[in-house]
Amino acid sequence: MNKSDQNGARGLAELVRVGWYREVKVKSEESQKIRAILVARSRLVAIRRDIENQVRSLIKEYGLLLPRAIGLQFRNQVCELLGKDHQLLGVIAPLLSIHEQICKQQSNFDNEVRQLAKSDETTRRLMTVPGVGVVTALTFRHTIDNPSRFRSASSAGAYLGLTPRRNQSGETDINGKISRWGDRLLRTYLFEAATVLLYRTKKWSSLKASGIKLAKRIGVRKANVAIARKIAVVLHCIWVDGTSFDWGRAKEA
Repeated sequence: MNKSDQNGARGLAELVRVGWYREVKVKSEESQKIRAILVARSRLVAIRRDIENQVRSLIKEYGLLLPRAIGLQFRNQVCELLGKDHQLLGVIAPLLSIHEQICKQQSNFDNEVRQLAKSDETTRRLMTVPGVGVVTALTFRHTIDNPSRFRSASSAGAYLGLTPRRNQSGETDINGKISRWGDRLLRTYLFEAATVLLYRTKKWSSLKASGIKLAKRIGVRKANVAIARKIAVVLHCIWVDGTSFDWGRAKEA
């Protein structure tokens, strides 16, 4: 009832004595550094996308539409569309200048990420999974940091918030939406990897066949989440076993 430093210390000591606590896994210094690079790159990508959308919105109010483009191609198309005497140039020119600097910094991070992935044997094996690229593999590698922290590969999906919430009491047993615990950045990349696997990867595999069946049965979005969890499990197994992705038999797929 009385909150004080003495009582707080006594309470913490009692929790340690009875074991009512969970050990916090601290990432290695290398993983923390690479994670910082990945987070900074993700932020730059978001800022670049926001600027592009803002410019598109401003131009659209004047009845002008831009084709799909990013980076230097986007800036060139904006300049070509507006010309040299459009009244929006005074507003859009500073945005394009910032956009150019952001693209340069993102390019530097992209080069660094590719070099880091190329020099790490584990990351290269993770990239053998269809849909998993350089950024996703490197993010998984340095978010998990140590695969032995999980008792089983299926625990990786729960750790990343890709398993459903459960509300059980007496005769009530409800499975809700995914918990969304854990690292949001990696969860987003895994969802994107699942989308690429299902709808862009042409080569068939048992993993893709499972996703297509799920999409027909429970819907596309839920199937993407389920495949994202499976990809996390597969990545963990590949990391622990020291193997590469097994495409399975083409006939079965």
